[in-house]
Amino acid sequence: MMTTPTPIKTLFANDIHRRIEEVIKVDQTDEEIIRDEINEYVVTDAIRSHYTGIFDAYSETPNKPHEGIAIWVSGFFGSGKSSFAKMLGLSVANRTVAGESAAERFAERAGDMKLSVLLKAINENIPTHAVIFDVSTDRGIRSGNQTLTEIMYGLFLQSLGYAKDLDLSELEIGLEEKGRLDRFEEEYKQLFKKDWAAEKGKVAFALSEASRVLHSLDPDTYPMADSWVKAVKNKADITPGKLAERAGELMRRRKPGLSLMFVIDEVGQFVARDVQKMLDLQAIVQSLGVKGRGKHWVVVTSQEKLGELVSGLDDKKIELARLMDRFPLQVHLEPSDISEVTSRRVLSKNAAAQTALGKLFDGHRGRLTEHTRLTADVKLPELSREAFIDLYPLLPFQIDLIIQVVSGLRTQGGGSKHVGGANRTIIKLAQQLLINPAVNLADRQLGDLVRLDHVYDLVEGNIGSEVRAKIAAISKELNHPLSQPVAKVICLLQYVKSVHRSAENIAAALHQSVDGDSQLASVKEALQELVSTHKVRQGDDGYRIPTPAEDDWERLRNGISPKPGDSHRLYSEVLSAFWQPQPSHTLFDTKTFKAGLAIHGREVTGGDMLFQVHLAEDGRDFDALADELRTRSQQERKHVFWAIGLTDTIDRETVELFRSKEMLARKERETRGEDTPSLIAEERVRLRRHSDELRRLLRAACLSGRIYFRGNDRSPSDRAVDVSKTAAEVLGQVLPEVFDRFKEASAKAADVKKGTDALFTAENLQGLPSVFGNIGLLRDEKGKTVFRTESGALKEVLDRIEERANYGDTASGRYLTDEFAKEPFGWDFEVVRLLVLSLLRAGKVEATSKGQTLDTVTGVEARETFSNNNLFRQASFRPKKGIEFEELVKASEAFRDTFGSEVKELNAGAIVSELRKAIARNEDSVSAALATLNSQRLPGQVMLDDAIGQMKAILRGSEDNAIATFNTSHRAIKDAVKRAVELEQMLTEPRLHDLERARKAQGGLWSFLSQESDIAHELRTRASSLEDLLARETFFKELPSIEQHTKAIETEYSHRFDKAINARVDAYSKAFDKLVKVPGWTEIDEDQRRRIAEPFERGQKRDPEGVPIPQLRADHDACEGRLRAATTELRRIIDGERVVTVSVGSYFAEGIETEEQLKAALDGIREECSRLIGAGKKIIVQ
Repeated sequence: MMTTPTPIKTLFANDIHRRIEEVIKVDQTDEEIIRDEINEYVVTDAIRSHYTGIFDAYSETPNKPHEGIAIWVSGFFGSGKSSFAKMLGLSVANRTVAGESAAERFAERAGDMKLSVLLKAINENIPTHAVIFDVSTDRGIRSGNQTLTEIMYGLFLQSLGYAKDLDLSELEIGLEEKGRLDRFEEEYKQLFKKDWAAEKGKVAFALSEASRVLHSLDPDTYPMADSWVKAVKNKADITPGKLAERAGELMRRRKPGLSLMFVIDEVGQFVARDVQKMLDLQAIVQSLGVKGRGKHWVVVTSQEKLGELVSGLDDKKIELARLMDRFPLQVHLEPSDISEVTSRRVLSKNAAAQTALGKLFDGHRGRLTEHTRLTADVKLPELSREAFIDLYPLLPFQIDLIIQVVSGLRTQGGGSKHVGGANRTIIKLAQQLLINPAVNLADRQLGDLVRLDHVYDLVEGNIGSEVRAKIAAISKELNHPLSQPVAKVICLLQYVKSVHRSAENIAAALHQSVDGDSQLASVKEALQELVSTHKVRQGDDGYRIPTPAEDDWERLRNGISPKPGDSHRLYSEVLSAFWQPQPSHTLFDTKTFKAGLAIHGREVTGGDMLFQVHLAEDGRDFDALADELRTRSQQERKHVFWAIGLTDTIDRETVELFRSKEMLARKERETRGEDTPSLIAEERVRLRRHSDELRRLLRAACLSGRIYFRGNDRSPSDRAVDVSKTAAEVLGQVLPEVFDRFKEASAKAADVKKGTDALFTAENLQGLPSVFGNIGLLRDEKGKTVFRTESGALKEVLDRIEERANYGDTASGRYLTDEFAKEPFGWDFEVVRLLVLSLLRAGKVEATSKGQTLDTVTGVEARETFSNNNLFRQASFRPKKGIEFEELVKASEAFRDTFGSEVKELNAGAIVSELRKAIARNEDSVSAALATLNSQRLPGQVMLDDAIGQMKAILRGSEDNAIATFNTSHRAIKDAVKRAVELEQMLTEPRLHDLERARKAQGGLWSFLSQESDIAHELRTRASSLEDLLARETFFKELPSIEQHTKAIETEYSHRFDKAINARVDAYSKAFDKLVKVPGWTEIDEDQRRRIAEPFERGQKRDPEGVPIPQLRADHDACEGRLRAATTELRRIIDGERVVTVSVGSYFAEGIETEEQLKAALDGIREECSRLIGAGKKIIVQ
């Protein structure tokens, strides 16, 4: 037997098509609407308790007068604050609504005997006049900065029948006090044929017309028709104290016997973050309490509790703390009532529906709970049987989501109209979900559920047009049936910060029916399509709809593609990061060797042994590369070769990483657009994500690559997980093969230091530390211990010193330590120093340091040289020999080679004499060249400094030392003399000036240009080349290239400088032309014109190039503001006191969220301008 489907519309106890007002306005005057609002108002237990407490306090005031007359009503946006305050004001004032008592209607609706008794007693014993208004729409009449005191007073006057304008109301109050108000109104009617009561609201005309009436009534006091209006000049003012006095006085005149209650909506928003407004509110409440003694009450509403509002203000906390005491009655409406209100007003079910829904829930409880579970940062309402029945076809969590969605829509930009409070809107939305044709859930069958995309269909008019258009186009552009619903859900969830925008939550929000299957798989497919087509973005906070700025960003980003050099640079950066910490291995527990890194032949990280890394596309190219590197490893036997394959995935991540880097390089200096900072921040996140992914992929590629050394495969094992550790393992395997002579001088640093220190003081070689024996530096010679210089480590060092000497060059400490650090030795710096010191002690070599010859280790100079690392590196060493004839011949030949002339005799005295003369002739030129390099901060100083040290040793030492020093250093001296001559010829004053220009171009101009986003790649290359050339020792040979690169940078800077200065001059010229055309310019005197025009004359000057371009640009941007200021000053000089300024911005200081607020602000501007015009003022709008 088939069961008949049950339409959802048959489930409800009330008419689902009846009218429900979307927005409750406290100042609504339509009685039919007010009657419906009272009839629809839901009084929950919590709300009933609040009303009872207030009525109790209000009713006892006549018997116990007090100053605690203020009530603070708070609750999050949409909690029903406006309704609560409005019902309070209407019922206490007992207004007649559609022929019935508002108090009786409300008491009947509340359904509570105690509340009814209290309210009836209030209406009978404390008749009350209520002034009910929304401060967010009733402000701005005179000035956008109007105080709450002024607003309250104006509306209080209006409620008693006086003019709202302070000047006009003061006139009426004064005339009324003298009994002349009726005569005034009659005279007005006679003169203008209109009623004063109807016309006094038109302030611009009413002021002048009132002045004319006073002139007609009392020409002696007001001799001219405009005498009164000129005299008042906006002098009427109101203070909190005067407000309280007038409240009592005017109530006695026009509402005798009645109490007064102000009900003011949105006060919290009006006074928030403004200490002066908060203090004004405090003064109002205090004055009304003190002077009214319970007859004048104030009820205000706010989204925040009073304590939260006060604690958010730092200044004057003591005074503000007193404000807490002024509001003894504080009501906070909780969000827990919303579900109950919604259920009772719209979704209340009949008996049959409750039974059917209970049975449906019991049959599918587990399935429904699982498929509609949302993850969030806060606890969402649980799905219970009772909540399901009460809220169906909504689910409990959807109420919370809709509250936050609508609250978010209320404050977002781009909405076309005010959405209304969340409480009212949810009530309205619940109804519209059932009956609106866009959703029409009422005609669907029992079991179907509200989906979040249904809510989108009802509120899309409040969403920005760009987002709406984008989502509307999805159904035409994409194929997946859920793509558009998913996008709608994402759009709304962006307003719900606490709920994660994950695929699982989106699927839960799109669950279709109680017995339906999960949508998760289909949602994931739709998301993949949306993300790949850039309809949706995925960030750390989940999925979201991209903004127009994000779309533009994405289009620009997708147009970027890396060149091969760009990709190589990125690979190099990642591979270099794998080398941190640098792979190392300690050989024989004595010295740590580090692995260097070269990528495609270019050394990136120096080290004792180089790893040559090469990359190729995975597949055939990679196999060919691996074969090539195996062959090379057999030929280049000192290096390790590593082949790495690049997959398509690596290529894609490389492209994405490059795009992120390039976008950030282009955009990080931009400030235009409010979205730019957030886009940059997100791009940085993408950069990190792609960087991490590329790092992961390249790590895997390295560990699956092939490593070769001397033709042998040393590839990583399957267990390898770290590139640096893998490199260190390979290093440990191959080091003994490369540094096969390391063991000859392998010693621990501490032992070597002991040996070095011992040589300075030991009287003989017996009893030296063990290190000398361990590395075989000693032998026995006829019972005596001597150094083994004929073999082993000492012979290797001595041979190198002799080779350099035979070649006519010195063997410096730097040369020796560098040479023996290489393969096959790999000896440590400390060990080499010990070996050289041993040779000096053995008398096999002598040293030159700081121009002095050292031939013994026991002197102070020797200890200083060998104890200081830098001095040891700078010292030079040569074999110690007597002056034999062969040495004299060698010195003669070296002299001819160095100085181009022959020595006259082959004897030591003659050679040294001529040598010293030649050295003395050239020493000054070399010293001068060195001084020039030092003073001009130019490279190449070390070479000349070393040569001067050798020259001084020749000039000051003995004849034997002079010849020995010259024989081992003549090439260095020759090169230094030649370099000095070249520098003297090349470094003329003009060229030194050009070099200074080059340094300024590189360090100054380029530091600015490099930050510009549109600099050509060619200029960046030139700047890089210039930096390199200026650092070269042979820079003087590159002067033409240096000049070319300098000129290119200067030209680009000059072009941008001219552009900036021209823009500034043009802007200030046009501004000055506008200024002199302002009416009245010729009427002011010369000094005033000069003072006002000074900024514009200065802006038209062409400043020298010393002015930074950013300052020129800032001056240009400031031009418009300076013109406004000058125009205002000019008008003030001309018109004097007639000129007044109206700041339009102040009328919009609190923001505009509704059409009513917009109208109120515009009306305020219009009335203020009309008033000022009527008072004979000239207005400058800002």
